[in-house]
Amino acid sequence: MIEDELINIWQSSSNQERVKFEKSKLMIELQSSLDYLNRWWKFGVRVEIVAAFIAIPIFVFITFWIPYTSSKIASAFIIIYVVFVITRLTSIKKFKPSDLEENYLTYLKKSRKYLEAQGNLLETYKYWGMTPLYPIIFLFVFDFWEIPSKRIVIVILFFNMIGMHIFAYFFHKRRVKNEIKPRIKRVDEVIESLKK
Repeated sequence: MIEDELINIWQSSSNQERVKFEKSKLMIELQSSLDYLNRWWKFGVRVEIVAAFIAIPIFVFITFWIPYTSSKIASAFIIIYVVFVITRLTSIKKFKPSDLEENYLTYLKKSRKYLEAQGNLLETYKYWGMTPLYPIIFLFVFDFWEIPSKRIVIVILFFNMIGMHIFAYFFHKRRVKNEIKPRIKRVDEVIESLKK
């Protein structure tokens, strides 16, 4: 009964009202999609921050406890590296639009910039997130290489790091391709429909 009434209302409505309805439906779907992505991003940053709060005290302790000079220097570099990564991840917060923008079109344009910043950060992660860590870890384990029993642990550590970074690289690449770029395209579509 209600469905029949809705169909009658839809069929009797003018094309202009239908277009308005389609636009609002598109806007609601896009907003839901953006909210999901923002929640995912916020969760990822929180995980990194928690990991940093765990790693920093550990490496401060290691800096004073470990007897090898190269490992002490590497521990200090790891602390700097962790702070740099957290700063880099939280720096794109400035692009995040607020829900209280002047109008929806401004909100969408800022959302597009925010999505582009997220995509750029994930695509360049291999340069600022992965690559700087290898020389630091090499410096950390350099003096341990002299101890034959520690060599297997060092080799396992490096293979583990390489495996984790390969996984992270492809995970980020897939995330950008399957989630961020389609949302940018949807934002562009909604912006174009609102300009008409």
